[in-house]
Amino acid sequence: MIKNERQYRITRAEAEKFTQALRHASEQRTAKSEIHPLLRKAQEDAIRSQLDDLRAELAEYEALISGKISVAQVESLDDLPRALIRARIAKGLSQKELAERLDLKEQQVQRYEATEYASASLTRILEIAHCLGVGVRPNLLSRNKGTSVKRLLSRMKEVGFQADFVLKRLLPSWVVARLEVHDADQEDRVALEAAGRIGRMFGWTVEEIFGAAPLRFERSALATARFKGPSARFEKRESAYVVYVHLLAMSVLQGSRGLHMREIPTSSAEFRESVLSEYGAMSFESALNHVWDVGVPVLPLNDPAVFHGACWRVEGRNIIVLKQRTLSASRWLFDLLHEVWHVAQNPKERELSVLESDVSSNERRDSVEEREASQFAGDVLLGGRAEELAELCVEDAKGQLEWLKAAIPRVASREGVSIDCLANYMAFRLSLQGENWWGAANNLQDLSVNPWRVARDRLLTKIDLGRINEAEQTLLVQAMIVEDCDPNA
Repeated sequence: MIKNERQYRITRAEAEKFTQALRHASEQRTAKSEIHPLLRKAQEDAIRSQLDDLRAELAEYEALISGKISVAQVESLDDLPRALIRARIAKGLSQKELAERLDLKEQQVQRYEATEYASASLTRILEIAHCLGVGVRPNLLSRNKGTSVKRLLSRMKEVGFQADFVLKRLLPSWVVARLEVHDADQEDRVALEAAGRIGRMFGWTVEEIFGAAPLRFERSALATARFKGPSARFEKRESAYVVYVHLLAMSVLQGSRGLHMREIPTSSAEFRESVLSEYGAMSFESALNHVWDVGVPVLPLNDPAVFHGACWRVEGRNIIVLKQRTLSASRWLFDLLHEVWHVAQNPKERELSVLESDVSSNERRDSVEEREASQFAGDVLLGGRAEELAELCVEDAKGQLEWLKAAIPRVASREGVSIDCLANYMAFRLSLQGENWWGAANNLQDLSVNPWRVARDRLLTKIDLGRINEAEQTLLVQAMIVEDCDPNA
């Protein structure tokens, strides 16, 4: 909300910048860019929405100072701070003139309005309302303190989101740019806007965000309660990231409602044959396309740590989350097939939640289901010969672990299979014996493509962003633009 002539001039300048940004985006639309066209459109739509908001603020201020709007009675707490400011403007009073009527310094009124009266006492608010002729019910006046950017980031840290993650993932770039303007008056305004955006994502009001009571995730039970793996030991920051990913996944499900669901083969041979018959080769891209074809959307992320993949089934609809930082397409493929096994099980069950721990963890090694999922992935990749090929590798290496890295390329060449897929399967087999050989397997990978981008682009061609609400659309767009962001840094 615009509160004085200075802010009015600043807002007009901001609106002009957004207008120029849209004009520039339109001119550059056909130019080469790494940004996917759908992401570019989503960004442009968001900028256009922001411009509309700025124009609405300008129009409201102009209507107030012209006397076209008046304020007489306030019925809700959310409306009170802005009602007092609107009433002052509508009466043609500057902040200095109101301060003189109240026997205050101008800076005090400026502080009140900058924080939307968060620091004002009940007595002071009633005095100001009376001075401006605004009727206020006393039971509306329970106040919170502090609406600064610093306070916002501090509150997000309390629930597990570090500042860098908030600025890169939870807020769009144009809001962050406004937050970084070193102007206390403007900063508080944008801090309120940023808090509103975050609140709409996670079910908090602005007052709750800037209040003192602990913030709780409304979606946390749905996001974590039925997970397999180490979820019970999650720390607060890890739980926050799980809720964030769950929100992204539900947004993708919402945006892909037009997918036609087909039965997913539970046999590795049948699944492999389905992919080969449709696409002629077994690769990450062909398997990914097939998974989308059977009605399962795939959300790719490459954030570090916390967990290493997930899948949900909600009201009978499945979604897979792949989370890797490697450029190895075969690792992404292995993880994709691992999750396919999970979503193919018990298709009549309406709900499913699986959260994957690290491939070298005890949970993955000791879980029968996890071992079966990885065995399925290995057999799909290696034509049902996974165990046979593993024995040939051990034989070629003469049982010596240090010779295995050299043995795998020889066996793969002789048997006509992929080196990187065979290396990954061997790493899985060795993990069952307590050996972490994934680092060595990584050195045998083909890194010529970016699997995250392949999966991201596939998602963007299949999803209808128009089906997703504005707050969650912003969240998804940020995740698809920023390739690497540590929630715990």
